Amino acid sequence: MRVIALVLVMLLTSGCASMFDNMSLAAQSKIQQVLANRFAQRLSSGIDLVVRQLAIQGGFLDDPLVRILLPPPLGLVIDVARDLTANPQAALLETLMNRAAENAIPVAGPILKNMVANMDAETLQKLVNSPRSAATELLMAEGGAAVQLALLPAVTQNLHDNGAIKLYDDLLKASNKPDTNRDTAAESAGQAVSPDQLGEYVAQQAAGGLFKKVANRELAIRDSLNSIVEGPQ
Repeated sequence: MRVIALVLVMLLTSGCASMFDNMSLAAQSKIQQVLANRFAQRLSSGIDLVVRQLAIQGGFLDDPLVRILLPPPLGLVIDVARDLTANPQAALLETLMNRAAENAIPVAGPILKNMVANMDAETLQKLVNSPRSAATELLMAEGGAAVQLALLPAVTQNLHDNGAIKLYDDLLKASNKPDTNRDTAAESAGQAVSPDQLGEYVAQQAAGGLFKKVANRELAIRDSLNSIVEGPQ
């Protein structure tokens, strides 16, 4: 009888341990699911916030992280490290380029938010447990081309309307002097942007700036989620 009782105790103990293990796994899975859903919600809200910040006047122009600089070869000729106030026309061009990006950037928001909304649970849980800029990198890899394509028509129209393309063409012609070799170096390296490519250049730079801001927002979101998991110290 003692042997039977001992066996029963062992079985009950084992069963309880297994039950608690299963409960623990279920709880962990639920926590991961909640975190993944919250991460997706905050990332979507973060995209809205970033787009609003960039769409205001000065959103690109006044932010060193995303400010769009003069393209090559003009930027090399004028020397972007020098104060642009020494060249009012170049300073105006840079302002017009950034204004075009600010006006166009709202079209990018729905593209990225739709991508987040369509992520399945497995992808979201992997992102939660991935490196700190993983979600932004995924959005950029799978949606970067679509964002640029969406920005291009609006950016190009803005650049035509505000006179930036003509101004860029005039500045290029004025800077094309026989003793200037920096523009030739840019052309030989395949970096030169022609006037009819200015829209593409600004759209590309605007998309790059958008993802930089989203990456910063993602870091803040991850820090806030970590504080929830870890609780007060």
